[in-house]
Amino acid sequence: MTGGASASGAVRPTGRWRGLAGAALLPGVVGLFARTPALLSVSALGVALAAYARGVEPPPAASVSVSRTVSDSRPDPGDEVTVTVAVENTGSRTIPALEVADGVPPGLSVTTDSPVLGTALPPGSTATVTYHVAARRGAHEFEPATVVTRDVAGVVERRVDMAAQSSDTIDTRSVARESRVGSLPATPTPRAGTRPADASGGGVAFRGVREYRRGDPLARVDWRRLARTGELATVEYHADRRATVVLVVDARRTAAVAPGPGEPTARRRAAEGADELYASLSAAGYRVGVAVFGEGAEWVPPGSGPAHDARVNDCLQRIADDPDSTADPPDWRAWLRERVPAGVAVVALTPVCDDAALDALHVLGARTLVRVVAPDPTAGDTPGHWLAARERSRRLDDLTSRKVPVADWPPGIPLREALAEAGWRG
Repeated sequence: MTGGASASGAVRPTGRWRGLAGAALLPGVVGLFARTPALLSVSALGVALAAYARGVEPPPAASVSVSRTVSDSRPDPGDEVTVTVAVENTGSRTIPALEVADGVPPGLSVTTDSPVLGTALPPGSTATVTYHVAARRGAHEFEPATVVTRDVAGVVERRVDMAAQSSDTIDTRSVARESRVGSLPATPTPRAGTRPADASGGGVAFRGVREYRRGDPLARVDWRRLARTGELATVEYHADRRATVVLVVDARRTAAVAPGPGEPTARRRAAEGADELYASLSAAGYRVGVAVFGEGAEWVPPGSGPAHDARVNDCLQRIADDPDSTADPPDWRAWLRERVPAGVAVVALTPVCDDAALDALHVLGARTLVRVVAPDPTAGDTPGHWLAARERSRRLDDLTSRKVPVADWPPGIPLREALAEAGWRG
């Protein structure tokens, strides 16, 4: 987009010298009766400034160029992104009072510094401002920067919205990025033969030989046995499930809690954590599915490829963007049992804020291998937070006593650091 322009914009008085004429008359009257020349001089100066404010011409349309750069246009959720805005005076006259406010995307929050620049700018000069935002899931488009010019006395201003050159979007939705989080603890890498399952299927680990059945693939026929004994037999292999992972995301209303006002809820952090794990596991060659239980329950069967990536992105985006849930569907434990295949690896992302979450993890743990990533919403310093933290700690201890790997994820800490702290290998 082009960011250089000489735009007319909207002109309006700033009100800086409003009421000055009336205020200037008072010392004049006092000086006249008291015969004090100094007060008469002050009154005359005030009247002159008031007259200037009434008759001043609006500042001319400034010729400026606005450009924006970001340190990372495709960050992971939670990463800090540095934004730099540069403003160049492309005209031939000095701009005595220039203010530029960058159009920060509504979905992002500024973490440090300010997106506003105020300066005087000679012709040909450039001024910059740098600030930082916290990345959140989704595509966040910058809005036009607001450019304000004022006369020397600041009486009248001209305001115009101006699109910046270069970076327009910060996008955390794509999963086609380098893996940045750790792997699962004690999870075999996706190579054949490392974790056989009880069922037979299309793996490569030998399971046994059985009588040939009509329709068996010719590639599975034991030709050596046929040559030796004259009997048809079929070779069976263990079904290879170790390359499949299901991410279970707690989207119930009890997960829509946060340590404090304005902070992301555990529900949102669970969705963002699932996005990071999906990217990491997909890049490592796993087939990944997503089960969202709670309000808006959704099931994306394990898979891979661009179409699957897009479906998972949309699913997790809806969780992150949705406001607090108001209701939970009935019997979601049965819903999980029906959809999550037995024997696959499961990573459950839940704050474990209630015993119902613990029950769901026990249900899953009876059928498959479960790991837990637990966003912590109890980090506040109120008595309520303290009590909730104690109950939550009790539930996490219950899981660890059952040999369930748990990664406690405090607010403000990147997921990869929480996994490393829990001993999940990278």
